[in-house]
Amino acid sequence: MDKTEEILQLAEEILKNIELQEISLSNIVLRCARLARITGNQSAMDLFKYELTGYPSDDQGFVLFGAFELARYANRTFRQKDESGIIKECLFPQTVTELENELEAAKEQMKVAFDRNVSVSSANPTQYVWSPIGNSIERAGLRQIITEKSKKLDQLKSGYYNYVLGVYYETRFENITEDIFRKKKLIVDKALSNYLPEAFKKFVSVYDNLQSKNSEDWANAVHSCRKILKDLADFLYPATNEEIDIGNGKIIKLSDEKFIARLKQFIKLNIGSESFTKVVGSSLEYIGDRIDSIYKSTNKGSHAKVEQKEAENYVMHTYMLVGDILDLYKPKGK
Repeated sequence: MDKTEEILQLAEEILKNIELQEISLSNIVLRCARLARITGNQSAMDLFKYELTGYPSDDQGFVLFGAFELARYANRTFRQKDESGIIKECLFPQTVTELENELEAAKEQMKVAFDRNVSVSSANPTQYVWSPIGNSIERAGLRQIITEKSKKLDQLKSGYYNYVLGVYYETRFENITEDIFRKKKLIVDKALSNYLPEAFKKFVSVYDNLQSKNSEDWANAVHSCRKILKDLADFLYPATNEEIDIGNGKIIKLSDEKFIARLKQFIKLNIGSESFTKVVGSSLEYIGDRIDSIYKSTNKGSHAKVEQKEAENYVMHTYMLVGDILDLYKPKGK
């Protein structure tokens, strides 16, 4: 069983344990701690450690800030007014085990309290007499304790359930997106290898630039995306003296430098779906214009700052666009 399968299986088991109330909440916490460890989530590991052993506090008895932040995820916090009328956020400090033990003890005491209110009739020793007054105050106090502890445990149960459900869906989604991208990558890589082997090499170079710590290399990765799009345009719709109307009466010539316009013209001529043409075309225009502006700024000697994350986004969008556009290419004779 690989790691992903183990995470999903454990998450499903915990959700079932909670939904069907199969095990105690303290045991749920232990299983959540294991789930946190498997996923490598240090914050979640700290959270469930505190849930089991108690929340750390300073010399004045106040829970440490980081621990208090984690307590929110366990649904352990609540708001109440202090003596001056100011609403403050607080948390209840008892561990899950303490709450469960206190709840069970109150339930047992409630049984004893009811038993003490039953006595043998002096007139008829075979009959029992119910005395409603004797321990009514005690029973009211116990009912309050039971209600209070049950409410807190239900709050925590909800927090644990949300955590596990989040892990489950996050893992499922990650698995699905990775599978989709893997399939897409195989198709795009094959098309690039067959029709644009030089562009394929440039994507490898782009990846190397993205791993750098130097911002100039990130800008170079964006420049390479421009070259890849131009290579694609040269392959699919070589430069011509043809003029087209791009709207609002504006006429442009599909020359060498108008590679984005040439790609859009290729898309327009090779696809039947107007909506797809608009989506791919608008994405292409946005990415092309941004990449082109960075390219021109650099050539003019001005400082065009490109963040690593921004460069990664352009590379990813360029890669996916190249795949979408190559899907439209139909070699002659096929």
